[in-house]
Amino acid sequence: MLRAVDHPDHNLLTFIIDGPISRADYDQVVPVMEQKIARWNKVNVCVEVRHFDGISLRALWEEIRQDIKHYKDFNRVAVISQESALVNAAVGLGTSLSPALIKHFTPQQKQSAEDWARGQAV
Repeated sequence: MLRAVDHPDHNLLTFIIDGPISRADYDQVVPVMEQKIARWNKVNVCVEVRHFDGISLRALWEEIRQDIKHYKDFNRVAVISQESALVNAAVGLGTSLSPALIKHFTPQQKQSAEDWARGQAV
């Protein structure tokens, strides 16, 4: 499951991943994301990975479409998850492919991640 949590008074949008991601998840997430981008132009994001249990091919295709469409629309991306080689590789790859600043935080550092994503000193 992929869900978006808006922080209406702040330039911050949180995506929570908890289980398998389906194409239907994007029908719920994309409108929230596009409204946030329309308001703030460049959006700060937290991606909280609680449990990732795969992504369907249709969802992966939609992810690629959205990444291309919104390539320059993200400012800072804080990835909140347990430390792992896969997460470190994904953050490294994202940093080289995206103009956004991307940084990893552990679940215990969630508040620091949100502060960093908003551009506050950490």
